Amino acid sequence: MNRTEEKLNKFSYMVMKEADARKKELLSQAENDRIKTIAEKEIMFLKKAYNQIHESLARIEKEHNEEVSKAILESKQTLFNNREKILHQVFSNVRGKLEDFKRKDEYRSYMIKTILLSLEQIGKGEILIYADSDDIPLIEEIRAKAGTRFELFESEEQLIGGFVICNKTKGLMYNYSFINGLKQERDLFLENYGLSID
Repeated sequence: MNRTEEKLNKFSYMVMKEADARKKELLSQAENDRIKTIAEKEIMFLKKAYNQIHESLARIEKEHNEEVSKAILESKQTLFNNREKILHQVFSNVRGKLEDFKRKDEYRSYMIKTILLSLEQIGKGEILIYADSDDIPLIEEIRAKAGTRFELFESEEQLIGGFVICNKTKGLMYNYSFINGLKQERDLFLENYGLSID
């Protein structure tokens, strides 16, 4: 082989070697680009999946909270309805007994005693007494027999019995009405028997 051929073979070998090295470099670069692209796509899909999972969890939690709130509201409404039913039954009976008491002689004695004590307690001044229309004749009779001075008015609110006394001069008012006592007992009943709704 002559020298030219040898040089040509050597040159050809070097070109082929360089081409092979370049080919390997390009294949390696292409593989790295492929791996990088796949990794970027995986990260993109994972982020998308992560966001979808969090959105779904937030939606599920919101729906769950709405269901729980709805159940709590419904149970409170049921509790309220049952409480009102119990209160109505209990205090209808009490109110009936108060109305029965008003028809008895003991009521007359109660009114005489309570009005005379309240007049002493409230002191001197411009005295006003408010009562139900059916109690006004009894209170007029007490006023006439006791010789005391006070103005008597029919109450705008039904008192179920008893009366409200005011001393305009001193700015005092005492409520001896049965409706007031009934309201106070109702509040105590709710508190003592744990029937208040929070």
